[in-house]
Amino acid sequence: MILGTLAVISALLSWGLATPRFLVVRDAPLPPALWFGLVLCVGIALWTSRNLFHLFVVLISCFLAWILAVETTLYLQHSIKIYMKGIPRPGPAVLEFVLPIMNYLWGACGMIGGFLGSIIVVLGMSAVLPAFRKSRCRGRTILFGTLSGVLLEAIVAPSEDGLPIHLQSLLPVFLVWQIGVAASIAYGLEPKLAPTQSAIRNLKESKNTATNESR
Repeated sequence: MILGTLAVISALLSWGLATPRFLVVRDAPLPPALWFGLVLCVGIALWTSRNLFHLFVVLISCFLAWILAVETTLYLQHSIKIYMKGIPRPGPAVLEFVLPIMNYLWGACGMIGGFLGSIIVVLGMSAVLPAFRKSRCRGRTILFGTLSGVLLEAIVAPSEDGLPIHLQSLLPVFLVWQIGVAASIAYGLEPKLAPTQSAIRNLKESKNTATNESR
């Protein structure tokens, strides 16, 4: 719940704040990676580990995941578009196959970017958190990150011939990807820092037992 709420704030910051040019690496603005990385670091520090090296690795993995996802998505989208313009005009049968792909090109490329981003984040966390490495949420996190990448299709400007999802906005993909991935990861974090109610109860019972024995 906490990570989900923080992920909402992260998504809104990623979408709403303008990025200075010096915070852009190639075509990837860095603040979205920073906001989401801080969300994961807060969750890890609250429940699993406050080791600064662990937190640093997770934060760096978020930057690497974001940059690679953005660059790969843009490269694929541009390459496919150029390739489609360069080939001879296909026949009707081929058009029926190609046009749906072109209509959802940003979404298809976004799924590849979502896969790369989520798998790098999962690998980064698995490298420093043994409990997360043993959890069953890794596959679910990667699957959700991949599927939610299709919402990148919302970046296309609306038009009469366009799709309903064409909103010329990155907010849908930021919201769904960050909230979903953060929530999935949260279920894989093993609470070690905060004492549980059962641990507190056991401590009280042991104190009571020691007091009775002393009497």
